[in-house]
Amino acid sequence: MNRAELVFKAIDVFGDRPQNAVHYPGIVRVRDIQYASHNEKMNIGDLYFRRIDLNDGTLHPVLLYIHGGGFIKGDKDYRVTNSEFFAHHGYFVFNIDYRMPPEVSLIENFSDVIEAMNYLQELAKTYNIDLSRIVVSGDSSGAYQTGMLTAVTFDDELRETLGLPEVKLRPAALALMCGLYDLEKLLAGPAIFGLVPETASMILGFKVNRDMSNVTEYEYINYISPTHLVNENWPPVFMTWAVQDLLVAGQGPTLAEELEKFGIAHDTFEVSGLLNNHCYHLMMNTALAKECMNRCVTFLNKAIDYTEKERANEEA
Repeated sequence: MNRAELVFKAIDVFGDRPQNAVHYPGIVRVRDIQYASHNEKMNIGDLYFRRIDLNDGTLHPVLLYIHGGGFIKGDKDYRVTNSEFFAHHGYFVFNIDYRMPPEVSLIENFSDVIEAMNYLQELAKTYNIDLSRIVVSGDSSGAYQTGMLTAVTFDDELRETLGLPEVKLRPAALALMCGLYDLEKLLAGPAIFGLVPETASMILGFKVNRDMSNVTEYEYINYISPTHLVNENWPPVFMTWAVQDLLVAGQGPTLAEELEKFGIAHDTFEVSGLLNNHCYHLMMNTALAKECMNRCVTFLNKAIDYTEKERANEEA
């Protein structure tokens, strides 16, 4: 395990307890549902939902959640509170693991996310899931994956260029949390804590120079930054970012500008202060995280037309 892997693993381990400190009553968790057959340990997801929603005869929105971890680490088990939060608000939440570099290529990484998205069709055969109201969300590199999934969903030429499978479903809204969206810019920038060259080598599949001068040798370098892939077909987007983010500062506002340019409905939640940093929203025992997540779910409900009256009827 190299330094980059150790750092991202440590972030998860030390962040586990505070990030999963809050729980919500009446939530069911169905563990380790296999959505693809490439790797039985990685191509799995957990489904969260309120017990009262299981057999209530009402279709509920579904949220596909993609965890972060610097592209190379992370695990669905570190996003329990986040998943329970959305389930508490009436969503079926499919929180997935997926294959990651260096074991697989970045393109195979994208492919797993597409297969998880398509698998929602299978879940809808068993659970009260409304496939017309799909939300996709992710944090950090998971937000990047969310952006790439959206880009290839609404651009068949891009999807075919990358050799990816068909996306059979369409997201109705996105929630992008402290993500990076211009990978080329990140790779061309300063080597944050010396981690970027090591991580880039694993992501791109070849030895990246310490000054990252050779990243342009990657054959798909012009096709892997969601910031440059937005078009008029994107669904409404909620975004949050930290101004002093130690890892991806400036990436959120740049994507927001692209959404504005294409007339995509969006809402942004910006936080400042060094202590309110990367993925601050996962610390649901803090007032700021609660404010962000409540604003997020309010925006998503409006975007997918999940009304207060409808939720009240479900809960009656």
